[in-house]
Amino acid sequence: MTEPFPPLMRVARQLDRLAAGSGRVIAWLIVPMVLSLCYEVVSRYVFNAPTQWAYDMTFMLYGSFFMLGAAYTLQRKGHVRTDSLYAGWSPRRQALVDLAGHLLMLLPFAGVFVFVGWGYFVKAYTTNETFVSSSWQPITWPFKLAMPVAGVLLLIQGLSECLKCFETLRSGQWPDERALATEHTS
Repeated sequence: MTEPFPPLMRVARQLDRLAAGSGRVIAWLIVPMVLSLCYEVVSRYVFNAPTQWAYDMTFMLYGSFFMLGAAYTLQRKGHVRTDSLYAGWSPRRQALVDLAGHLLMLLPFAGVFVFVGWGYFVKAYTTNETFVSSSWQPITWPFKLAMPVAGVLLLIQGLSECLKCFETLRSGQWPDERALATEHTS
């Protein structure tokens, strides 16, 4: 009888909790983004008094929402995939292709994103950089901090996905995602 969560899957499950939790927190960024857009629309078209800050707030929040939600999207299998060939493959072949993609593309990209993003953040923070394209000129470092944080979250979730691939290569079947999803919500 197969144990419900082999050792690799116990580690993957713990890593998945981070992506699931961060995804639930990051999802709340949509609220201030929508509120700032609504405020701008009412202010501009009802009172003929556009704001200086709403556009900047919206693009900073949307950019952060997009980057920081990537790990959650990866964990939930929400990224674009062409299934025309993949769906007909055995779980082992799927895991091998996924593992190659994670090791050759995802993890190196996320590592570069952390490294480069950290440099952008440090420069923005130490120089008190602002967006000069805006009359509001908000500081940039909170927005730029989202880059290395998103990279770290992607690295962690990428490791989890690699562990799931290793387990699938070992067992010949994908882990029960419904059981993992149940664990994430509890």
